[in-house]
Amino acid sequence: MQIRIRDFQVVERADLLAGGLVLVTGKNAQGKSSVLKATAAALTGQLQFGLAKKDAKALVRAGASTATAAVQGTDWTVGAAWPKCEANTSGQPPKVTPIAAGLTSLLDLSAKDRAKLLAELLKTSPDRADFVAACADASISEAIAAQVWGDIEGKGWDAKAAEVSDKGARLKGQWEQATGQRFGTEKVRTWRPEGWTDVLGDASLDDLLAEAGEARQELERAVAAAAVGQAELDRLTAACAEIDELKERSIEAQLAATRATSAYGSAQRERDALPPAAQAKGLTCPCCNAALQLANNMGADQRLVQAEQIGDEELKKRRDAIAAADGKVSRLKGERDTAERNATDAQRAHQTAQQAERQLADLRKKASGGQAGDDVEALRTCVATAEARHRALKAKEDAERVANLLAVNLAMQAIMAPGGLRQAKLVKVLDTFNGGPLRSLCEAAGWGDVRIEPDMGITYGGRPYEQLAGLGPQLSSDQFRVYATLQVALAQVQGCALVILDGADVLDQRGRGGLIKMLRGTGMDALIGMTFSAPDVVPDLEARGMGRAYWIDGGIARPLGEVMAEKSRKEAA
Repeated sequence: MQIRIRDFQVVERADLLAGGLVLVTGKNAQGKSSVLKATAAALTGQLQFGLAKKDAKALVRAGASTATAAVQGTDWTVGAAWPKCEANTSGQPPKVTPIAAGLTSLLDLSAKDRAKLLAELLKTSPDRADFVAACADASISEAIAAQVWGDIEGKGWDAKAAEVSDKGARLKGQWEQATGQRFGTEKVRTWRPEGWTDVLGDASLDDLLAEAGEARQELERAVAAAAVGQAELDRLTAACAEIDELKERSIEAQLAATRATSAYGSAQRERDALPPAAQAKGLTCPCCNAALQLANNMGADQRLVQAEQIGDEELKKRRDAIAAADGKVSRLKGERDTAERNATDAQRAHQTAQQAERQLADLRKKASGGQAGDDVEALRTCVATAEARHRALKAKEDAERVANLLAVNLAMQAIMAPGGLRQAKLVKVLDTFNGGPLRSLCEAAGWGDVRIEPDMGITYGGRPYEQLAGLGPQLSSDQFRVYATLQVALAQVQGCALVILDGADVLDQRGRGGLIKMLRGTGMDALIGMTFSAPDVVPDLEARGMGRAYWIDGGIARPLGEVMAEKSRKEAA
């Protein structure tokens, strides 16, 4: 892998051959960090380093118009150019994430963002099998677990946890409504409704409902036997007192209506039989053109006769007869209508009396079914007791039903709470990560244990990361150990091919040796920036078969061997 950098920050020129461990060394402010930054930018595509694009000119070396960085492998190339902040890629470059490149660190994140990143990288979020197992341990059915897990996948943990919590609040309200008591964990276990006895525990709601119904029937019979309301008796007695007379009136009215109807029919027929009071238009004989008309009879032997000519006096007589007949018909029709109404009213009065007679008989029969010695008040007490027993059992069953639902809900809330299953899975995964990759790296380097704690705090040798700081803003050697260990471990998890570490000069000679041992054990390539006072104190990695070292001076990077050879020639001269 070849690295080529031109005019980036203080670097004028750097050509590096990377593979295994590569040390970029030099004195302070010569461009070591710039080489690492430019390489990280080309490999990750993150080119602005927090600058606005319009300010990217600051990344170009003074006196130059553009800066470039390119990293090339056998069949791939990545590159970057400033100040336009343009990136280009061809082929399939090796994976190098911002964490592996040193552009982002777990230590720079808040506890919440650390948890989110670790959940993604280490798979700390519970899966379906974890969730179903936790539900089984809490005696929650697999069907409920499957339903809730489907919601978690659709809505997310936090949204579903809030929904479960809201349902729990509603169930507590239902329990309070069923019991009339304030909710409490101990109350749910010990609460019994008023009037509860252990005997009710063996009863059923249907049996108690039937018992209350029978008690009410006994009370009704006793009340009927003791006294039927006198006012009602008097009313019904009076209503049916004239039933025989009303029957006679109804019969007479029906006869009168029949007679009126008959008289009206006769008058109508008489009217219809009267001769017409107008000259007949007649018909014309086809033989002699004489005027003809039908003979005025209604039989089957009707015949044509010569049309009659009626005189004026006869016409007047006929009109008078018709007018008298119409008047009689109208009068008899009115009498018929009145008679029919009277018949209807008389029949209705008789039917009302008959109904009152039946009601009176029913009341007397009901009253005769009770016993004269029944104690109405005692029976009222029996009804109240039976109804109270039914209410008590129903309240108990309602409360227990809600309590059972609430027990499942509370168990689900505990599983879904931030400190529940997710925390348990996080602790389990972190224990594996801490005791595996992190410990292996620390042991290889000869350093104290680096650990990620369940609260997302970072410790080194049992001490919180924040307490490892020195007086200034620069990382202390212990903080660098934590920083480097986490960077390398997470780069391994992400499957990266290369890590870029800057600032390793904070370590002493032993610490630097430990860092190199740790990196060699990972199998990843590494680009490491270290400050040295002179090139002759830089370890010659190439001679040891461990990699290469470069010395940068005045913005120009050269292989360490080349620098040392030049120095030897100068000293020999």
